[in-house]
Amino acid sequence: AEDFIAKNFPTCSNLLSRNNEVMKKINKAEEGFTIFAPNEAAFKALGDKKNSQMEDVRNEEMVEKIAAYHCITEPVTADQLFNSGGVITLGGEVPAERSVSGGFLGVGGREDGGVTLNGSKVVNTFEFVDDKTCIVHEMDGLINPTILWRYADQLRIPGST
Repeated sequence: AEDFIAKNFPTCSNLLSRNNEVMKKINKAEEGFTIFAPNEAAFKALGDKKNSQMEDVRNEEMVEKIAAYHCITEPVTADQLFNSGGVITLGGEVPAERSVSGGFLGVGGREDGGVTLNGSKVVNTFEFVDDKTCIVHEMDGLINPTILWRYADQLRIPGST
């Protein structure tokens, strides 16, 4: 699964690799693990400012927390997500809702059989089973709380760019 993520979700792989504690917990998980892997379009949609904040060494603690929000140390299938009200990741609780399409200004839409986590939709699910079950959910956005980005802005040294 790690090779699959590195090949198909390189930016996500880089994000996860920056949190050693999360990687240790995933590797030690007995039953398996779940990764919510934002696709490359999700990282592009963040924009230049947030992407450069994620690369800035001063924001390492924030990046570690963002990575933690994308991992669970047990397998969670798409059906389990669909029927849950949320999940507890290594970073904290993330609300899950059934996705809706159509409608106008949020009114009149219909459930489309999908699920969103903190507003980001599960686009695809990949399951790997060998000695343990590893599930990778491709996401169209990051699932961490948006408030984490405030910490990046506060870590700026006055006068720096």
